[in-house]
Amino acid sequence: MTDSGTIRWGISGTGTIARQFAADIGRAANARLTAVAGRSAGKVEAVTGTHTGVAGFLSLEDMIASGSVDAVYVATSNTVHLGQTLACISARMPVLVEKPLTASLPEALEIRAAARSSASFVMEAMWTRYLPAVTAARNAIKTGAIGKVRRIEADIAWKAAYDPANRLFDKAQGGGALHDIGVYPLSLARFFLGAPDVVEGHWRAAPSGVDIGARVRLGHAEAEAAITCGFDRDGTNQFVVEGEDGVLVLGPLFINAGGFTICRSRAVADLAVPGGGGIQARIRRKLFRPIPLPGLAHHSHGFAGSGLQFEIEAASKAILSGLTEEPDNTLDDTIAVLETIDAILARPPEAGSA
Repeated sequence: MTDSGTIRWGISGTGTIARQFAADIGRAANARLTAVAGRSAGKVEAVTGTHTGVAGFLSLEDMIASGSVDAVYVATSNTVHLGQTLACISARMPVLVEKPLTASLPEALEIRAAARSSASFVMEAMWTRYLPAVTAARNAIKTGAIGKVRRIEADIAWKAAYDPANRLFDKAQGGGALHDIGVYPLSLARFFLGAPDVVEGHWRAAPSGVDIGARVRLGHAEAEAAITCGFDRDGTNQFVVEGEDGVLVLGPLFINAGGFTICRSRAVADLAVPGGGGIQARIRRKLFRPIPLPGLAHHSHGFAGSGLQFEIEAASKAILSGLTEEPDNTLDDTIAVLETIDAILARPPEAGSA
């Protein structure tokens, strides 16, 4: 490991998220990209060629053995996350794994056991937790900005044309709405409310058998979270936190939020910051944003790039500090979300959904 306070990162994978990571790492204060590994020399070159001083490798093992990296970001298909993560753990190489950690609860449990047995750093790349708007919103709620939280309502959905060969609808490729996008609101609900006492839910099946949509209720002693996700419709793509004294709204799109709004009531929130991508909703959000109205406060936390730099900084800081987990995003959190998904999918799908 370098002594400069900077983590040298290697990327395993050459797809879209790998390229976003490579672009955003230059915005992280304590990290730099030094290597990329992939199965195709041409695809590796397509990533390394746009960055100075980045080496290319045709296997994860060769990249680890090169001595050119201090940590690895696994950006491959979630069906190979287990093998690649275990390879990093075996080499005592800190590893950041793209969400979901795996699409299988037993595989995630295997990763956690291996990581803790060898005291190796492993973190799921739940990047939304680290966005400035999300951390600021969480702090605002903790300091009483909307009073005691009573309800979270989160929806993430967009229409995707059904194709059984598409990874979204293919179980062999880790498909399904809950694993692919439902993990975001499920993770954030735990981030804001902690562990639930009750988990309830239902799911709808695509013709291929994977979940094309789902709804989940997480019950707490004095609050609840109602979460919906799907590939069969276009949703509000908002994360709404209702408290005794007000309402906080992230998004749309909440997974990439550049700010949040605090409103005095849900009625005001629905009027001034409606969800969805429809033209009327967009016009109303644009209209109300610059208007200083009583009981309506916009908090901007914009950023450059895709927003991955914040999770990169958090992971790098934890590794430099000698930690084996990032305190705000532990493996227990990751596995709890997968346990919730398993509990929902263990139920029969809604009648007629396929």
